[in-house]
Amino acid sequence: MTDFSSPDEPRADGAPQIKAECAELIRNVWNFIDGECKPEDREKLRRHLEECPPCEHLHGLEERLKGLIATKCSGEKAPEHLRERLRLEISRTTIVRGQF
Repeated sequence: MTDFSSPDEPRADGAPQIKAECAELIRNVWNFIDGECKPEDREKLRRHLEECPPCEHLHGLEERLKGLIATKCSGEKAPEHLRERLRLEISRTTIVRGQF
């Protein structure tokens, strides 16, 4: 569960807490990594990453995950229907976590 109340103190499980304004980055992290953002959105997200260590950590994890997938899949791209389904599931996860 993501806690949006106090980003400066770690949660009970030791993970950093995420600020409410981080939700936009979390929703768009894959588009950001893939370079599929509008230039103005990309710049806004890049600035946020520079100023927010928990999001920078998340971004690094997502980039490494994408690299691992690319290595194991020999650079093949997932079919568009699978990519869209994954985006939808990631969005649902973000929305559900944000409600708690």
